[in-house]
Amino acid sequence: MQAFEANGGSLSLGYSTFFGSSPATDVNKLSFGSALEFGLTPDIALQGDFAYSKFDATGLSNTGVGLHGIYHLNESTSLGAFIGRDNIDGRNLNYYGVEVAHQMGMFETEAFVTIAKDGGKDGTVFGLKGDYVISDAVTVGARFDQLKVEGADAAKFAVTGEVAALPGLNLTGELGRGRIKGYGADPYVGVGVKVNFGAKNGATFGNRSILDLLPGG
Repeated sequence: MQAFEANGGSLSLGYSTFFGSSPATDVNKLSFGSALEFGLTPDIALQGDFAYSKFDATGLSNTGVGLHGIYHLNESTSLGAFIGRDNIDGRNLNYYGVEVAHQMGMFETEAFVTIAKDGGKDGTVFGLKGDYVISDAVTVGARFDQLKVEGADAAKFAVTGEVAALPGLNLTGELGRGRIKGYGADPYVGVGVKVNFGAKNGATFGNRSILDLLPGG
């Protein structure tokens, strides 16, 4: 990996919706995301993220930006620290945190912890995902995310899949169950397309936008 060059990045477009009986989750979400990683040295990189989400039932929209500082410990493990801001219909939600990504053979894992600040309210977000690369064209995995901000408590678990449709163009899918405290839990489904590019065929870490974690609505 050379210094001072774009290591890789991605563009994604997704749609997710709950299909349970709770009126609180009777909504769907359209989202767009992008990431670009830039190498400063062979071991140190910066990654920038952009995310946009639109929720149909409430008309709520979110624009998020994030910046990661990355240290590639070796070819298998990367450590990161990040900061970001979501703008939810004019209201800012700031966050920061730490993350780690590790690859062992055909297995890939990623975990993060986020501290979110909404005005005078603080909260935490925790995420863990694992993928198994079946072949160059097929990847399956699972993920768990939990959000605990004062006045809000939500979590989701999902099985995921990614299939290469064309060189650099993947179809993605997610089937899981989301829980919102006070409203119960409902199943949801998500589908999307993702374009990876660059020497790394993508970026090291995922988007950390808080609202980007919520399926459907």
